[in-house]
Amino acid sequence: MAGRPVDDQQRKKFLEVLTQYGGSSGNTSLMNELGWSESEYWRLREQLIEEGQILRGRGRGGSVVLVKGLKPSEPNTLTGIVPATPEPLVDRAESDLYGPCLEVLKEKWTKERGLHDVHIELTANQGSRKTGGVWTRPDITAISVRTFSHWPGRTFDIWTFEIKPRWEFNVTGIFEAAAHARTATHAFALLQLPDDPDDSDISRLTSEAQRMGVGLILFQDPSDFETWDFMVDPVRKEPDPSLLEQFVVTQLSETARNKLLRWGK
Repeated sequence: MAGRPVDDQQRKKFLEVLTQYGGSSGNTSLMNELGWSESEYWRLREQLIEEGQILRGRGRGGSVVLVKGLKPSEPNTLTGIVPATPEPLVDRAESDLYGPCLEVLKEKWTKERGLHDVHIELTANQGSRKTGGVWTRPDITAISVRTFSHWPGRTFDIWTFEIKPRWEFNVTGIFEAAAHARTATHAFALLQLPDDPDDSDISRLTSEAQRMGVGLILFQDPSDFETWDFMVDPVRKEPDPSLLEQFVVTQLSETARNKLLRWGK
């Protein structure tokens, strides 16, 4: 419970350490400084986000920003810095990225987003199954249901992820993600950084993602969340319910559909 004395002390410690970091910090750095387990860190972090004392930030592995530390004259406070490229990874097929990305989304991204009732699955490999045409099949799809302290009811979401390897580091992935937004509430493009990314290319990709309301994540190692750089947060869409139903029926597994039915009861 948020009101427990121990939690009160821990939240106070969280804010104190974050203040010492200048009001913003990456999740892993802050977690290590606090000396907490992942479960304890994410739980208390979500409490502070719900209380409006901190905000989710961008950058590698995600970050947090102290609300009191934000200033109107600092519009780029939440903008992540593109990390230096490490030793190049061996070139691989796009499908080789699916497994590591799926695992990170399940184990790390869900915690970063504060999602508890969530199901994530691979939707790229569906063979000849009819799913609606060109650019209608996301590589990975997540479904979730959320409740809020002061907002009535339950909020259902479909999150889609389009993954592109380093040799396809261009706007195509963003356009594909934008096409997915027709039948999803949140659409992301996950692009692997090339060995020597050009700043102008990154700027254009960021601008296009913002223009289209698509989330943009740049990553180096698909299996290392600390190399995932959150550049743009997606704008939540409200597709026609009939389109959402069609997506669920044609794209998702029976397991996912059954979870939606249970959540809706």
